[in-house]
Amino acid sequence: MTADVTRGTTRAIRSLPSLLDQHSSTARGTDPEQQILLQGGTILSMDDTVGDFATGDVLIVGDRIAEISRSISAPQATVIDATGRIVMPGFCDPHIHCWEGTLGRLIPENIPQTTDDPISGAPTSSRSYMHAAHRLLAPAHRPEDIYAGTLISMLSALDGGITTVVDNMHNARSPEHSDAAVEAMFASGVRGVHALGRPRSGVWAEQLPSDAFRLRDTYFSSDEQLHTMRLYGVGLDDLTELLAVRKELDVWISFDSGVERQPVEQFYRDGLFDGREAFNHANFMSRDQRRSIIDNGGQVNVCPRIETQFRYGEIPYTEWVDQGLRPGISNDNPMTFGIDMFSEMKSLYMTQRIDEHRGGPKAASLRDVLRSATQKGADNSGLSDVVGSLTPNKKADIVLLNAGNVRLFPLNNVVSSIVQGADIGSVESVIVNGRIRKWAGQLLGVDIESVRRQVEKSRDYLLDQVAWPHDRIDFDD
Repeated sequence: MTADVTRGTTRAIRSLPSLLDQHSSTARGTDPEQQILLQGGTILSMDDTVGDFATGDVLIVGDRIAEISRSISAPQATVIDATGRIVMPGFCDPHIHCWEGTLGRLIPENIPQTTDDPISGAPTSSRSYMHAAHRLLAPAHRPEDIYAGTLISMLSALDGGITTVVDNMHNARSPEHSDAAVEAMFASGVRGVHALGRPRSGVWAEQLPSDAFRLRDTYFSSDEQLHTMRLYGVGLDDLTELLAVRKELDVWISFDSGVERQPVEQFYRDGLFDGREAFNHANFMSRDQRRSIIDNGGQVNVCPRIETQFRYGEIPYTEWVDQGLRPGISNDNPMTFGIDMFSEMKSLYMTQRIDEHRGGPKAASLRDVLRSATQKGADNSGLSDVVGSLTPNKKADIVLLNAGNVRLFPLNNVVSSIVQGADIGSVESVIVNGRIRKWAGQLLGVDIESVRRQVEKSRDYLLDQVAWPHDRIDFDD
């Protein structure tokens, strides 16, 4: 299958080392005339019209996929030997709170809140996410801490094959905090969506939602760029002002918990919701609310690992599928788990199978789970026609898994190998928007030692500010 993408014929073929040098540079954008041929890989397209290939080629021209076939002739292309690699679309995660990256895995076992107010009603404990993250540590963040946390979260996602991230930024304490989050997203190289939201606790500048106009005009002048923006809200809040600004901005909006308490059906009837809504978690909604969201084009995503800590094990995947909408998958907060789409897929598939074996509904297939991590994540990100599958004319966001290493060799069933066998260590190379961002297991163009220093400095500052009761490196439950 091919796309109508012009192939240049006059430029000299760039060697692979030269291409890697160019893609390692800090310059943004993709050479529109470049041609890259991924040759001889095992292609899982996640597009039924394209199909899959035990051995095939993918041609990239500029920032787009130009052709996918069993064999492609592209004399002007830089050839990347994909033999022994699974070539697949990048994962799309519509829900990560990236500012928390400096505090990654800080809380080993969350103590769930048992009140209607998840923040002020949370237990006063360093092992309560709602208390530690929102009441204690979030107010201590400076813009430079937001930058460090967001950058390490984005790089962690990229390293694990997540090429699209919606940063659900619920710690925008000032315009400078928002700027820092956006600039870190730009620096990471990931395809990013900045979801702007107010802090959940503590003193802040109260510049939102009106500051969204400044942010849009400063950073997001076009929907065609690598990075876009939307708004973020929590269903427990009064949404009147937020929805009015959303309507004026004409953007998507992501919602966290509590939307089941809102008049969802009425919002759609009144035009306050318009089908560009992504509902994180998507728990506790009535059948009528689910039907209204589905009929009006809204999207939902579930968080398999987080639900075990925050929602008492309820993952509402099947309820949505039964009514006609397959959810995406998201990692949610880095403070309790590492950002890892492979673990999310395994967790979802495992719980689905357990439920089926105990007399529940039929479980999702491995391909269903993989679709949730790719195309359905793209749908939640507002990028259905841009990424999520290997489809000619979509953007070239591609992951190469090393199927020749001992973990995945010999390669038999491809879908099982990805969902049941692969892990972050299997991600050998990552391409975003036609640019190689990870090569041979290493992130390109990233001064990782500098990033580490930034992150450690930020973490130490934050923990000192709140008199954190545990050692910097602790072994407590």
